[in-house]
Amino acid sequence: MKKLLIYFSIIFIALLMIFLFKNEKSEITENLPTPEAIAMCYQYSEENSRGFFDRAWLKMSILGDKVTGEYQNLPAERDSKVGEFSGTVGKMDPNISGRIADVWWDSFAEGMNVTEQLKIEFGEGSAVAFFGEMVNRGDGTYLYKDVAKLTPGFQMSQTDCESLDDKILVEEYIRNNVKTIVLEEPVLGGSWYITSVNINPSLKTGIMRYEDGHIQGKANFKYVRNGTQTTIDLIDSLPSIEPKEPIACTMDAKECPDGSYVGRSGPNCEFVCP
Repeated sequence: MKKLLIYFSIIFIALLMIFLFKNEKSEITENLPTPEAIAMCYQYSEENSRGFFDRAWLKMSILGDKVTGEYQNLPAERDSKVGEFSGTVGKMDPNISGRIADVWWDSFAEGMNVTEQLKIEFGEGSAVAFFGEMVNRGDGTYLYKDVAKLTPGFQMSQTDCESLDDKILVEEYIRNNVKTIVLEEPVLGGSWYITSVNINPSLKTGIMRYEDGHIQGKANFKYVRNGTQTTIDLIDSLPSIEPKEPIACTMDAKECPDGSYVGRSGPNCEFVCP
């Protein structure tokens, strides 16, 4: 009887230890912190020989081997292409001292939305997206025809994501509200439009250039941004007005969806179909 009692006591203690161990393990698992996505941002902005700015920016949110984000390729005198993407990222590649993101980019260009493959090399300090000839895989999604023949886009430098948001949102606000920001009246019944905006997030200041097709001006400003809300105060009460130099566009043409052909026109030498 005594031996049987000891035997049952051992079993009880063992079961109790197993229960306590499982309960402790469950509590540890439940208390593990939820992984947070890593945000990485990059930007490019450079004035070309004609006084226009080529621009590009990239936002990435990385969680494990998954990535989502947005890429905007904005050359001054060629068609822009913008959109959001999602895909996967590889491990560190010692050959490029960075990682490669292979994503599906829901791009918008020339009035058309398509889903296409996009390769992005990125690391500490810089990032670049690659372009190449595309082929339809049969369902409206476009793939690189030959990944060995890709051309790098603008070399973007890493930047603080909050600073990038300043540049994006403040510039968007200025472009949408230039008619109320600029103090002078345009000439000959024209309308002001922005040709370039340069922003210094560390000082919360910037320089805007604008024109109406006949004259052009430049104004310094300071700004305050609270989320998506922006206010602009001009530092120069009367921005200098300069005569607008004529723009010479290349003579190539483009066929429009209606079968007509148009040449390049406007301050950015763009094709504008009817």
